[in-house]
Amino acid sequence: MFLGTFRHQVDGKGRVAVPAQFRRGLPNGSIVAFGPEGRLMLYPAEEFDALVERYRRTSETPAEEREFNRRLFGSAREVELDAQGRLLLAADHRTFARITERAVFTGVGNVVEVVGEEVWDAETADLDNASSFTQLHDRVNARGVAAPPSPA
Repeated sequence: MFLGTFRHQVDGKGRVAVPAQFRRGLPNGSIVAFGPEGRLMLYPAEEFDALVERYRRTSETPAEEREFNRRLFGSAREVELDAQGRLLLAADHRTFARITERAVFTGVGNVVEVVGEEVWDAETADLDNASSFTQLHDRVNARGVAAPPSPA
């Protein structure tokens, strides 16, 4: 399971160190690809395969499935780490995730998200406030709670 948030410097060639805690869960065959909300997603191979299968089953039309596959597979690359545990982020990946000088890696359970530091800071500024986090927590939890039975 991928947990935690880590900030790392991106060098002039577009290389960034993958946090050691995450490298252990990204074996050979792992994939980096475009993800929702302008993030790059690092998928262990089995998670990438599960994602592809889920979209095959849930696509509304064959055309929608083809379009999604073009975007997903067209952006996907195998994760190749150098001897220092660095990942070379392609220019299109850095542009997509708005990664410039620093990247933020966030473990979200079964995958890792990567985004530019400025994006991360802007999106999470209000979650540093205990009240804002509590409100988000309560909204998410309320969706999973069944409504009480109505009196007969």
